[in-house]
Amino acid sequence: MTNKEIKKELEKIYKERKRWNGAKSLFTKKIIQEREIILLKQQLLYRIENAKVLKDKTEEILNTKIYNLLNYFKDIRNEIC
Repeated sequence: MTNKEIKKELEKIYKERKRWNGAKSLFTKKIIQEREIILLKQQLLYRIENAKVLKDKTEEILNTKIYNLLNYFKDIRNEIC
């Protein structure tokens, strides 16, 4: 991932997390799982950024692959549900 792609993805996550404020009802299991995935994706993007700064290609590739797997998992889950 490029730095520009990382920033773009992080902006999407920040917007999503901003919408979480002010929830007035109970959370379903699906909502909790979606939020967990979003937080994990955010953490992975931070790790990718740090790996780029440290020039650690192994760490960068590993976290990028995990990030892509999460996106793939989310897409499949949306198709099933």
